[in-house]
Amino acid sequence: MSIHRRQFLGSTAGALAAAPRADDFDAIRKEFPRAMNEVYLDAAAHMPLPRYTAEGMRRYMDFHMYGPGEGRGEYAAKATKDAHVLFAKLIGAKPSEIAHAMCTKAGEAAVLNGLRIRESGGNVVTNDLHYAGSVHDYIGRRKEGLDVRIVRHRDWRIDFRDMERAVDKKTKLVSITLVSNVNGSVEDAKSLSELAHANGAYLYADIIQAAGSVPVDVKALGIDFAACSSYKWLQGARGAGFLYVREDLQGRVVQDLSHPGYVHYNYEPWVTKKNPAEDDFPYREPSTASRYEPGNINYTAYAGGSEALKRMLAVGIENIYAHAKPMCDRLKKELPDLGYRLITPMDAKSSLVVVQAKDLKASLAKLKKANVQVTSAGENRLRISPAVYNNMSDIDVLLKALA
Repeated sequence: MSIHRRQFLGSTAGALAAAPRADDFDAIRKEFPRAMNEVYLDAAAHMPLPRYTAEGMRRYMDFHMYGPGEGRGEYAAKATKDAHVLFAKLIGAKPSEIAHAMCTKAGEAAVLNGLRIRESGGNVVTNDLHYAGSVHDYIGRRKEGLDVRIVRHRDWRIDFRDMERAVDKKTKLVSITLVSNVNGSVEDAKSLSELAHANGAYLYADIIQAAGSVPVDVKALGIDFAACSSYKWLQGARGAGFLYVREDLQGRVVQDLSHPGYVHYNYEPWVTKKNPAEDDFPYREPSTASRYEPGNINYTAYAGGSEALKRMLAVGIENIYAHAKPMCDRLKKELPDLGYRLITPMDAKSSLVVVQAKDLKASLAKLKKANVQVTSAGENRLRISPAVYNNMSDIDVLLKALA
């Protein structure tokens, strides 16, 4: 998929946070102590915690340690409330379409369970470049009777025609990973959305490798549901993430599986005077995506995440992607000359580069000796993911180690 300029977010840079200039990536690098101590090219696995995220978490904890004085209470309330608003800006959604979620998979499960696909006799179409944990969940659901259709890649690419053949009028959900964690390929979400909608289905996208890394606009791409965790490109902590549910589908198409909120008993002795216009147990359902949230969330992580989101929006996701792209382009060009087979498409607009090594164990030993952190996967794959804190010197070290 090509993420066109028209699909990029509008200008979100501004006075959202005290951030370095958009082009001052040397200053940004200093906010990530781990990136100063090692060549950390593994954001796709876990982003090192930046100072500003840690500071947001600390300020929230100070509120609980010392009480609300000196602005601590105001900060805690605003930071945790703002997280979903800032994330909505990041992906081109409305704040009312964003819910807090424990992790990506929990968000996807809320959609799957709320759609009640098996009960309706419908099917789900996905592919083997979707997140492995999600595919495993679908296989478990298949064992329970859900019709799950898993399209297989062709030389590490998903052929749209294969997805097209798998979708029919009984398909209720097409489920993909927008940027594959397997090889950095980018799904043609717009075409898949049109395919799903033409058959009366919806499109879900796992955006954990996209949000914060590349520009994403869920409206332009036609995505109906999306989810991601915060601990990767969003520069946050584990145990916190986001779920996007298109506004007109909330409660109607994706049904409630729990009912968050508090009852207000409308009878004595709970009240001194009963309101005759209400039931004894009044029920007020949430009118936003918050209806899909659990009773409690990781407030500390969201306070830190708010600071990270402010920084990312101020710098601009377009600039963050533009910073990583030359590093990825160089890796794609030079790693094959060193004997590594590139399985990331050359034209993939992502910040992941994945190669196959002839001797994975030897390659990892070389990288460890050079103090370089990447991800190894499967029998022979190396995944390299340059981020906002990396520079060409880091790429020099990696290439020299693997030469």
